Amino acid sequence: MESPMRVIISACVTDIGGNPQRRHSTLGSAFCEEVLNREFRASLQPTGYDHVHIPADFDSTKPVKRWFIFDLDVRAELGADEVAQIPHQVYLASRQGDNW
Repeated sequence: MESPMRVIISACVTDIGGNPQRRHSTLGSAFCEEVLNREFRASLQPTGYDHVHIPADFDSTKPVKRWFIFDLDVRAELGADEVAQIPHQVYLASRQGDNW
């Protein structure tokens, strides 16, 4: 089992393909597949799941940049002190054609 971590990704929302209402899931899936070599697990599971904090205007038709916050391998609600103790990684997402 993997350890919980927080991943913060800055992305231009119009660079995230597919349905604008699912951009958070699309970005989470792309990150997990490309960086972690695993699936994005959005379904609640006692063994761990992935939660995304969805920013305002994530579904905008304008090319605005937003920060997406992913809590990966969540098993239970964490308090602020506990969140501060887990590893944090920050990424800047960019695309060239269909590639991240």
